[in-house]
Amino acid sequence: MGVLIRKVHMDCPLCDKTHEVEERKRLATITLKGEKVTYEERFYFCSNVDDDENEFETGSMTNENLLNSRNAYRLKYGLLTSDEIVAIRESYGLSQCY
Repeated sequence: MGVLIRKVHMDCPLCDKTHEVEERKRLATITLKGEKVTYEERFYFCSNVDDDENEFETGSMTNENLLNSRNAYRLKYGLLTSDEIVAIRESYGLSQCY
């Protein structure tokens, strides 16, 4: 079920009520480029829903989880992570734009 990070008062899309939902994290495994990698995944948990569909992510969480999974792949193969690439670009005063 994951480790509790904090409780957040918000509109829950699962039960259609405004209440405290739990922000949690856990280790998840995904296959990227044919290789399994393990990464830290964040999600919300609604205790008002009794079935297996009691977890959800916001769009920003989905993006963060995807970035975490890609960085886990990069670390596994000794490649630069997103943050390292940004730091190198900044050190040279470069942007992603042409």
